Amino acid sequence: MKVASFPKFAFFLPVAVIFVLALAGCGGSNNLGLTQGNWAFSATSTTAASAISSTAFVLGGNLTQSGTSLTGTMYVTQSGCIAPQFVNFTGTVKDKNISLTSETFGGQVITVAASGTKDSLTGTYTVTGECADSGTVSANAVPSISGTWNGTISNISGSKGFGVAQATVSVALTQAATPSEDGTFAMSGTLTYTNSICSVSGTIANGSLAGNYIVFINGTTLDTDDGAGEFSYDGITLDSVTAPKNMAGDYSVTGGLCQGQFQSLTLTKQ
Repeated sequence: MKVASFPKFAFFLPVAVIFVLALAGCGGSNNLGLTQGNWAFSATSTTAASAISSTAFVLGGNLTQSGTSLTGTMYVTQSGCIAPQFVNFTGTVKDKNISLTSETFGGQVITVAASGTKDSLTGTYTVTGECADSGTVSANAVPSISGTWNGTISNISGSKGFGVAQATVSVALTQAATPSEDGTFAMSGTLTYTNSICSVSGTIANGSLAGNYIVFINGTTLDTDDGAGEFSYDGITLDSVTAPKNMAGDYSVTGGLCQGQFQSLTLTKQ
């Protein structure tokens, strides 16, 4: 009896199919997967005739990636031309490259083209409109600043005069894990004063972090006479984007025994 024969390619067909499928798997998406959360962008102008300072602006806030799409709301600050404000951005990711374009605000649009890693990007930017400019940009994911931060304050009180010794303040700070609607990350926590002639403790009522810039922190204090005071800590900048160890801003007391106290305050992470 003659046994039926099969074409030689019949044996190789399944193997070929498997090989093609394997190649298809290797050729899948190599798009960058950005760290989700708080990001800080620093733009430096390279326009020779620009009236804008060398640091053209700083962007900070939430950046979210979904597939190849990017969305975010950023707080624009430290600009010699653009007023501080919140601006919405949309963009895309392709391979190791990202692009971001702002909504139109005040007749202006910011565009960013950058590449890098999941935590760090470098590239270029352009601004069209009244503050027209272009230059380089760097961006980094900002780690949580939750933790204990200590600093020294003057013993000054509107009702008690000047104290002899300086006091210290310890802030147990907590950063929200998820962003608020405006793209910032809420701050909460408690304060403990040592050697203060007027304040014993305090509670942060609200605060807002965008990139490496804390827009504000304010809250209430319990004073030595068991009364209540109010404080604010504003215009706070972190000393590093990737590993912040210090923050500096303006501390003022607007109510209670320490009313009228105002100073620059640097807090150091413990």
